Amino acid sequence: KKTEVFALSFLDSGQKDMAAKFFKPQSRVGNKFADVEFYLGEVTGCPIISDSLGYVECQVRGTVEEGDHTVFVAEVVGAGIHREGDQLLLESTSWQYGG
Repeated sequence: KKTEVFALSFLDSGQKDMAAKFFKPQSRVGNKFADVEFYLGEVTGCPIISDSLGYVECQVRGTVEEGDHTVFVAEVVGAGIHREGDQLLLESTSWQYGG
């Protein structure tokens, strides 16, 4: 919320274990990027997972508060593709909700 920027890295279907780290609250797992290779995005300076399929960097343009959730409305300000592959999808895991 403070920086008004974020990045999303798109993981490969074989990276479920890595994705699981990011589903847990930071208070329980500490630095989620501790053993993940990443670099900082050129536009936002946000971490981008090096071994991801690709990424988008975003600038927050608005928020919607509902209960204990915040929905961010954002503009894509940068993007890239690292490699080809099948994207990890929530429906292909046994997970119901990611946070």
